[in-house]
Amino acid sequence: MKYKPLMFQWLYLQLEQSERSGQGQSRFLLIGAEMGDEPAGLAVLELREGAGAQHAILQCLFVAKPWRRKAIASSIMREVRSLCLEKQMASLEVYYYSGKSSTESIEAWLQKEGWTHPLCDAVVFHINRDIARAGWLRERPLPSGLELFLWADKKEQELKQSIEAAAAVFPDFLSPFKTFAPLEPSNSLGLRSEQGIKGWSMTYRLNEETILYDAVYISPEYQQIGLAFHMLARSICLQLEAGIPYGIFTVNRGTPVMMKLAQQWLAPYSWKTSEKRISYLPLK
Repeated sequence: MKYKPLMFQWLYLQLEQSERSGQGQSRFLLIGAEMGDEPAGLAVLELREGAGAQHAILQCLFVAKPWRRKAIASSIMREVRSLCLEKQMASLEVYYYSGKSSTESIEAWLQKEGWTHPLCDAVVFHINRDIARAGWLRERPLPSGLELFLWADKKEQELKQSIEAAAAVFPDFLSPFKTFAPLEPSNSLGLRSEQGIKGWSMTYRLNEETILYDAVYISPEYQQIGLAFHMLARSICLQLEAGIPYGIFTVNRGTPVMMKLAQQWLAPYSWKTSEKRISYLPLK
C-alpha cells in the first residue's frame, strides 16, 4: 500500500487484519490526496455503531511534510464530511493526547474546523522502575477457587468460549481482544474459576521499553475485594522482572471505581500524567 508511510504502524496492522478477515471496506474508509503520483495526504476513518446511530472515528489525518500549509488537510476533510453524510453518519470523533508537541496545533485546528470543545475521555498514568517501591506490589493470596494465568498460553477461541460461559458483560473499551498493537505475552493475565473467565488485565507492547496497560476487567461478583489491583500488581512485577522499564496505564472516565483506585495507588508512583481527549464533529 503506497499510503503506508502516512499512517501509524498499529493502524496499518489493523487495516491488514481487517482485509484478511473480509471486514476491510465495511470497517475502514481511506481518503487520500496525491500530487502527481505521490501520496500527499491521508485520512483513515473507522466506522462504528453506537446508541442506535453510526458514527466514525478519525484515526489518522496526515499530510506529508512537502505538502503542508497548502490546505490539503482541509480538502481531505471536506471529502470526509461528504462521505460521512452520504453514509448517514451522525458524527465524527477524534482522540488525541495532552502534553505532546502537537497538542496545541491539534486543538487550534479542531476549533477552526467547528469541532466540539475537547473533553477528557481517560487519564494516562506513566510509570517507570520507581513503581517497585509501591507496597501494594507484594504478592497476596487469591480468594479460594480463583487462579491467575498467562493470557497468551490459551487459544483465542478457547478464551472466547470461557468468557461466554461466564456470561461476562463489558463495554468495548474493556475488550481483551483488541488488535491495535501486539499483545504482550509476558504479563497479560487472565483470572478464572471453574465457571469460566472472571477477569483480565491486558497489556500491549508499544516499543522495546514501553508496555501499555489497556483493559482491566473484573466480574461484578468480585469487584469489591481489590482483585483489579491484585492482577495489576502481578502484571507489573512480571514487567519489572522482564527488565521493561516503562509502563502506561489508560484509565477511562467511564470507570469511576477504577479511576479512584488509580488516583490513590498509581498516581503517587507516576512520573507524569496526561489526558486522552475526545472531540466531536456533529454531522446532522
